[in-house]
Amino acid sequence: MGPRMNDRSLPEMRAYFKRIGYEPQDFDKLNIIHVTGTKGKGSTSALTQSILKQYPANIRTGLFTSPHLIAMRERIRINGEPISEELFAKYTQDVWERLEATKAETLAQQTTEDARELLRMTREHPDKPAYFRYLNLVAMHAFMQENVDVAILEVGVGGEYDSTNIIEKPIVCGITALGLDHVTVLGDTIDKIAWHKAGIIKPHVPAVAFEQVPEAMAVIEERAKEKDAPLTILHAKDVERLKGVKVGLAGVHQLYNALTAIELCRTWLERCRGVTLTEAVPEEFKDGLAKVVWPGRGQQLDMGDTRLGDKINNVAWFLDGAHTAESLRVCADWFEETVKQEEASRILMFNCTNGRDGPRLLDVIASIQPEVKFEHVIFTTNITFRKGYTADSKNLTVSATDAVAMQTTLAEAWKERIPSFKTDNVHVVPTIEDAVDWVADYAQHAKKVQVLTTGSLIMVGNTLTALGVPPQ
Repeated sequence: MGPRMNDRSLPEMRAYFKRIGYEPQDFDKLNIIHVTGTKGKGSTSALTQSILKQYPANIRTGLFTSPHLIAMRERIRINGEPISEELFAKYTQDVWERLEATKAETLAQQTTEDARELLRMTREHPDKPAYFRYLNLVAMHAFMQENVDVAILEVGVGGEYDSTNIIEKPIVCGITALGLDHVTVLGDTIDKIAWHKAGIIKPHVPAVAFEQVPEAMAVIEERAKEKDAPLTILHAKDVERLKGVKVGLAGVHQLYNALTAIELCRTWLERCRGVTLTEAVPEEFKDGLAKVVWPGRGQQLDMGDTRLGDKINNVAWFLDGAHTAESLRVCADWFEETVKQEEASRILMFNCTNGRDGPRLLDVIASIQPEVKFEHVIFTTNITFRKGYTADSKNLTVSATDAVAMQTTLAEAWKERIPSFKTDNVHVVPTIEDAVDWVADYAQHAKKVQVLTTGSLIMVGNTLTALGVPPQ
């Protein structure tokens, strides 16, 4: 038995859905693909969506992912595109009004016997779900109203108690690579984390898992056996199947995600459309693999798409939302491999969200310094602009003072790791706008500049916002 984390969350989520007019079995018609993991669950979900959208059968897709990069509505996609502002507003309002209609009855039933309930009652809207859960309600409502043929749901955190796990009969479940992330919530060992992730496996529903370390694999196999769920295990060596196949996301790790997506789509098509595809990489999947779009992950930005396009054309901007040691290693390898043949001034723009082990994560990037030779390092908060408009991903739980303090700690950690690095070339700035403007000024006096922005997916999204890139 795994840790008892949020074991009330699913009954609460079912109650929220009931209040807006849905029972869990209503979602069976969405033909759901449910995806969890620590690394690659978002990319795998995006690849799965792209394959099914491009598959020659006119499949209408819904995709729910987190976090967003620029606009909140990116989390809910129809046929790969962020839901329109009009529909996002409509479905968000629908959910709010349905919750309001049941507010009095709900509050009358709430007790204040324990600390959790007392804390909830201090909120401005104690009868409403928290942020992620609310967007989960909106997404499922949108997919039902939009009559999608398939809904691909990326788990928020964990799996067993995640709000997406109220679904009862998905078509297939996927588990991507696991690592130590969200340890305060899921546990601090890989087997505890595996228990949570494998919680999305449902009775008699096929599951696809990428190979894990033995202690994690044992947990996944045991939980699949308990549910009598057929389990397909993919291995790193299977990447040979993709030789000569174009995958539109950079890095070898995306090939692993592509393998998982291929198996998820193969299973879905067999169970929902009666189509049996036996090729290692079905020909009908290749369009979707090549055309996948997933911003902020191994992305090289075309500066022509930014507000600085007419000012600087000598900057290559690389963005990757890596935020665990494992994903940062992949990011570092990708950046090093991409730029190693080129002469350029290189800048690292780094942020680490409070609560993560920043200096340890910085070790990974510092390890490629002998090869890539960053000339400047900028540590920035996640705050997008100096004043006025802020991005959809503004964090109201961390003060600006604390955010700057964290970046100062990281700056000191960088100097400790690379004592020869010029102190004057280590910069701490209060906003992403300051960092972007610094790069723009620097580029005016350089031949060619390459910027790597990494350490936080929120920072990557806010960088795109500061650069004036529209939602993608």
